Amino acid sequence: MNEASPKAAPRAVMAADVIRQRIASRSLATGAKLPSIRKLAATLGVSTSTIVEAYDRLLAEGAITSRPGAGFFVARAIAPFDVAASEPRLDRAIDPFWVSRQSLESGDDEAKPGCGWLPSSWLPEEGMRKALRQASRAPAAGLMAYSSPLGLAPLRTLLSRRMAEKGVEAGPDQIMLTESGIQAIDLLCRLLISPGDVVMVDDPCYFNFQALLRAHRARIVGVPYTPHGPDLDAFARTAGEHRPRIYLTNSALHNPTGAVLSAVTAHRVLKQAEIHDLVIIEDDIFADFEERPAPRLAAFDGLERVIQIGSFSKTLSASARCGYIAAKRDWIDGLIDIKIATSFGEGGSRPISLTPF
Repeated sequence: MNEASPKAAPRAVMAADVIRQRIASRSLATGAKLPSIRKLAATLGVSTSTIVEAYDRLLAEGAITSRPGAGFFVARAIAPFDVAASEPRLDRAIDPFWVSRQSLESGDDEAKPGCGWLPSSWLPEEGMRKALRQASRAPAAGLMAYSSPLGLAPLRTLLSRRMAEKGVEAGPDQIMLTESGIQAIDLLCRLLISPGDVVMVDDPCYFNFQALLRAHRARIVGVPYTPHGPDLDAFARTAGEHRPRIYLTNSALHNPTGAVLSAVTAHRVLKQAEIHDLVIIEDDIFADFEERPAPRLAAFDGLERVIQIGSFSKTLSASARCGYIAAKRDWIDGLIDIKIATSFGEGGSRPISLTPF
């Protein structure tokens, strides 16, 4: 087996995992030819020696075979990994604070499983520079003053229009801007739960959801996530047994599975939420990446017991801290008080034109 440098090993593990996932999902069938070393190295943006190491690992475990002069081939199908069947319970052992720190401190060229954000080079840098130049020419009040507690009115109007395109009816007065999607969840936790309350999340879910909920001293229970949404039997059973106050989820382009909520599952989830008096926080942060709009819990529910949140961190810039909460007016009033108490408000009273809009 070829030797690899300490830095190459994690990348080799990542490359081997890519092939394992393709085999497990059956996109690479038994006997299928694998990409050449050079082609896979170019695709993943790593060195050829890293791919050699990855293929060596797969050869050693019997997942692939080598045919001299012909290349590498899938030897057998790998059963999909089952977290529930693994020992020890790895989903319980992972520290979300450690994962968050590793993801934030790692460079752009390192893999960040489950983080959900794009490399900086993929984001609209020129559009952001143009917007910043425009902002620098704003009147003094736009640069120095606080905004209203709800946030910049033109941006809330824009969000209202964009949400309506996905069937979510929320007027500008039902939308409050926040510093980020995470701050949106933080404010909602302050409004809706107390230490010791149960919050239901998807299994798997975005790792920082768990970090934030732990900071609020919530009890976290997971529900398995399927290709069409949460497992309905497990959802009903968990809701009945644990009486959670909140269910926190993604509907469109679920992180980290990539699954999409089906309309049938959405209706049944909302029925269970009504039975068990459950508030749903629907994180719509990946909406701009959809090819076709997925069902939204907030659209079916009309923002009665569903609260929709989002931000622009994934599509515009992680440095442009701006998110939002869309909820019924009674909840917005309570959120304004908490926002004033904890952050007072965003700055700026002048809209900035951003190219992606």
